[in-house]
Amino acid sequence: MSLTDSDCLAPKITPAGHLLAAPEVDAPPLPDDVALGASFRRGTGHGLLYLGSATIGRALPPAWAWWRDFGARYVTSLCTTSEGEEVTVSQPDTGDFERLIEDAPPMTGAEYLTPDVLAALWGEIDTALRDELASTGESLQAFLKSRHPAWNLVGRVHFNLAENRKDPEAPFAFLATYAARISAHGKTQHQPLSRALEEFSGARNKAKLLSLL
Repeated sequence: MSLTDSDCLAPKITPAGHLLAAPEVDAPPLPDDVALGASFRRGTGHGLLYLGSATIGRALPPAWAWWRDFGARYVTSLCTTSEGEEVTVSQPDTGDFERLIEDAPPMTGAEYLTPDVLAALWGEIDTALRDELASTGESLQAFLKSRHPAWNLVGRVHFNLAENRKDPEAPFAFLATYAARISAHGKTQHQPLSRALEEFSGARNKAKLLSLL
């Protein structure tokens, strides 16, 4: 069956672990401008990439919001890639996938969700990203910005002017923060810079540390 964006779609996991966008008469409606049917017609990886990158800040039914968060984890991990650097994304470990599954809302086929299923879907998102970059010829940064402007703020250090009440002679100070992710409401979430230094410590993460600047 060919999907259209006017269909009422709900996520469905098959016994084989495949994720489908299945038409359901009683499925909660999606916003009119969310092109979920078109993206899933291209493949599950494309659908999850679209959910995780382009529907940030949109009100979605709980099951689709959960899959958006899954896709957004992948997109967030892209944001420490420097301009011109090869795109490499580390897959979450089994424990991370297990915690995600514990928080999954009710959906058809939820009993078939396993860490292996999520790992396979993560790989499908990665393949979809590379397909889209190849077909558009865009850089990763241009692609992310086209999906949501806030993505270019994630994975970067930001300097903010803050009030310093402890020193009357220096009433203002610069506060360095790290934009770690985008919330479901479309706002960048900042952490102290020290958290980023802890996260990317070690020689193998030198490139990621440099990408923060």
